[in-house]
Formats: sequence, structure tokens, C-alpha cells
Amino acid sequence: MYEFKYVRKLRPVVKSLGLEKGSWMHALLEAHYDGEDWRIIHKQLSKQFYRLFIEEREELGDMPTECERIMRAYLRRWKDEDKRWRTIDTEVDEIYTMPSGLEFHFIIDRIVEDLELGGLWIWDHKFLKSFMDSDYMLLDAQLARYFYSGEKMGYTNLKGVMFNEVRTKPPAVPTVIKDGSRLEKRKDIDTDYYTFMRAVKENGFDPHDYDDIIRRLKRESDRFFRRTYMPKDPALTRRTMQDLLETAVEIEGAERKGRYPRTVDKSCTWGCDFKDLCITEYFGGDPTSLIEANFYTKDEYAKDGDK
Repeated sequence: MYEFKYVRKLRPVVKSLGLEKGSWMHALLEAHYDGEDWRIIHKQLSKQFYRLFIEEREELGDMPTECERIMRAYLRRWKDEDKRWRTIDTEVDEIYTMPSGLEFHFIIDRIVEDLELGGLWIWDHKFLKSFMDSDYMLLDAQLARYFYSGEKMGYTNLKGVMFNEVRTKPPAVPTVIKDGSRLEKRKDIDTDYYTFMRAVKENGFDPHDYDDIIRRLKRESDRFFRRTYMPKDPALTRRTMQDLLETAVEIEGAERKGRYPRTVDKSCTWGCDFKDLCITEYFGGDPTSLIEANFYTKDEYAKDGDK
């Protein structure tokens, strides 16, 4: 990934659905927590979406509708809890020069003050098909690095980091059965309380007829949105930064040799823009035609802009 992105300077012409939806939702949350009207940003992004080719829109799905539904559901879920937090900064995009001389570029989604208990927390928005494993959160190095960098940039009394997870699938709208007498009562319906209740009321049904489903959905309040707060102790942060420096040394060595060994894991299938190029080269093929069809170089993108 490093070679494709930073050495060859490749950028995908069209991002994956997950990345596009995550970028869209990220922009809406940033506007909301900056005190702006997220609906204005959503309208602007929707206009850009409808300027895409039909084939591109079909590949991405109905992004405007889905992102709006996810955002409205998110705001309902955290309406009360968000009163506890005051935004200090959003999109903190900085470069910290470490004692070794290496530059660490980081972007922190949101820094908030806890109005009840005091102290600052670093938030990171995660847009995922399904929630992260708790063990992964414990081992995640990214937010530990952000914590370290935040302290170095002068944010005092930092308490820890928070994973603000948002599923990229909106709550399902329950459908009315064929004879029109009631809503479907599937136990595995993937929705939330508010979406289900709205469907009940809009169709003129009695909520008491759905007590079992409503009770379950109330219990499952974290079905689509989950926040996990994790304090960061100094020892963990120190070891994480030591690992980062060792990795940087390995990358420098790889650049000198012109060799970039792969580190294959599950995220290769969903978290890498260069998967097809990597597989082609892995099996001895030439990815030139794939690059010409699906990628810009960074320099070309800067020159051509929106074209």
C-alpha cells in the first residue's frame, strides 16, 4: 500500500462503496459538530453524486438517501448524550516533528470536553459494515498515536480516546405484509426503535401489537451506533510510538532497496484501494492496464482537478 500510494503516487478514480459512504458521513458529522447545518453539506454532496455517470451511481447505490437516513438515526440515538460534550476542535490536521526528525502526519476527527467529569477526549469516527472486535480496540495503535500527538500539540488534560462507530447500513424500514393487515414481524429485522415506530405510526397500526419487537429494539440501542471510551496510559502510548518509529525505519530501508514486502491480512479484501493491483503483481502479472483504467497519479489529479 505504501509503495502504490506514496512511491507511485496512485489515487483511485472511483473509491469503494465503503470509503465513499464513510467520506460522505464524515463530512456530515464534521459539519454538525462544527455547529453548521449538515443538511446543506448533504445537499451539496448529493448534487455531486447526481453528476456522476449512471454506471457509477448504480455501483455506489442510493447514497443520498442512505446517508441521510443514517445521519438522522445517528442524531436521534445520541441526542441526549451529546449534550454532555463540548467541541474543542474538529479535523485537527497537523504534522508533528518527532525527536528523531521524522514527521508524523495525523488527522484527529474531534476533540471534546467532558462537561460532567472534566477533561478532554479524542474522538475517531469509524464507518463500518459491522462493529470492531473489543480486542482490536485494545491493540489499535492509531488512536494511541493520536493521543501522543494531541499531548505534544498542547491539548492538556487528555483522558483518552473514543471509538465513535457508525454502521454504513441504514436501519431497515419494515414492510407491510401483502394483505395490508400489519407490518412484518421478522425477529431478525435489522432496524432500530425509531425507524420501526415510525413505520407503525405512518401505517396507522397499534404499537401494542408489536410490544415484543419494540422491547427488543429498545434493549438493542447500540445496534447501529456504538461509542467505546478507552483511557490511554503512558506506558501503552510510549510503546506504540516506539513501534511506529521502528516501522518508519523499516520503510526507509525498503525505499533504499526499492523492495516493499507485503503484509497480508483480512483488511486487504476491504480496506485497500490497491487490492487488484497487488494480486496481479503477486501472481507475476503486469498491472499497467489496470492502473491506466482505474487510477490517476497524484500529480495528474492535482493538474486535472474535478475533470
